[in-house]
Amino acid sequence: MKRFILPVSIILLSSALTAAMILHKKEPEKKIPPKTALLVDTADLKKQDIKLTVSSQGNIAPRTETTLISEISGVVLEVSPKFVAGGFFEKGEVLLKLNPTDYEVELQQARANLLSMQAKFTQEKALAEQAVQEWALSGRSIDQAPLLALRTPYLEEAKANVLFAEASLKKARRKLEQTLIRAPYKGMVKSKLVDVGQYVSVGTQLANTFAVDFAEVRLPLTDQDIAYLDLPGPADAAVTGDMSGPKVELACIIGGITYRWHARIVRTEGIVDQRTRVHFAVARISDPYGLNGNDGRPPLAMGSFVEARIDGTTAKGVIAIPRHSLRGMNRILIMDTQHRLRLREVNILFTDEDYVYVKEGVSLDEYAIVSAIEEPVDGMSVRDSREL
Repeated sequence: MKRFILPVSIILLSSALTAAMILHKKEPEKKIPPKTALLVDTADLKKQDIKLTVSSQGNIAPRTETTLISEISGVVLEVSPKFVAGGFFEKGEVLLKLNPTDYEVELQQARANLLSMQAKFTQEKALAEQAVQEWALSGRSIDQAPLLALRTPYLEEAKANVLFAEASLKKARRKLEQTLIRAPYKGMVKSKLVDVGQYVSVGTQLANTFAVDFAEVRLPLTDQDIAYLDLPGPADAAVTGDMSGPKVELACIIGGITYRWHARIVRTEGIVDQRTRVHFAVARISDPYGLNGNDGRPPLAMGSFVEARIDGTTAKGVIAIPRHSLRGMNRILIMDTQHRLRLREVNILFTDEDYVYVKEGVSLDEYAIVSAIEEPVDGMSVRDSREL
């Protein structure tokens, strides 16, 4: 019996001690993990004067485009080797020649008719002088002589016939000159409409051409764009050769490479598109085909699409904020002086490819957050990567 009492007592005592230890055991302290601030990249904010630029786009078009029309009838006898689509020509160069035979005959007839009328005038002039002398021999005053007696009407008729014959000769000479279709300016053939052997009549379209000394591009502008540009007024459109408007840089992709040209705003069209509510300014570029030296650039062909950057006015005391900070239409990410992220609503004055510009809404001792944050929360703690 005693053999069993001792082990049982030991077991009971151990259980009691274990229970007592469990009951009096202290719970471990709960440690709250420290909050980790989000690491962000920032940019300084400072006031500065910014030369604004306005972006637009459009298609290159000729300043002067013409449809050549025949003023006479005849068969196309010859065409210039340059009279092809894409052919360049000089001002006054002969592009086509019509058969001149009929007009050479008309010119000879007009010359002959003029000689005849001049002879008749000389004859009538002599007869009139003789009539005056005969009337004077009668002893009567010349003022009393009838017009018929002095042959005045016949002399005036002969004089009129000479004038008519001179006009006919001039007209015949002009028609003969019109058998040579000359270029009205230095330009390029856009489309060829007739060829050798074809009969053309008065009013037949011969070709479409355009000048290559200048090209133009219509640039659409919004009301906000216009606020930052010093544009010429609609009345200035009548001033030819005025290249004092805002500078424009045109960019065109040709063969996968971006080339640039310099242009100037020369006028505004003075109308608003009723559908889009935009205004139009016209920029002019000199020598688009590089005929006077192209500096290694390809021709800026008519119809090419270009992107334009127009020099605007200077904005005083604005703050440039990187576009990476922009969220939505008018909210930007800011790190305040307490290292808190702020979603700040601002009044954006202007934007370009890299920055948005504001006058107020931020403090110069704050920083723009330029890191990509998927779900920014206003007030969350952030750390500046530049402070590491």
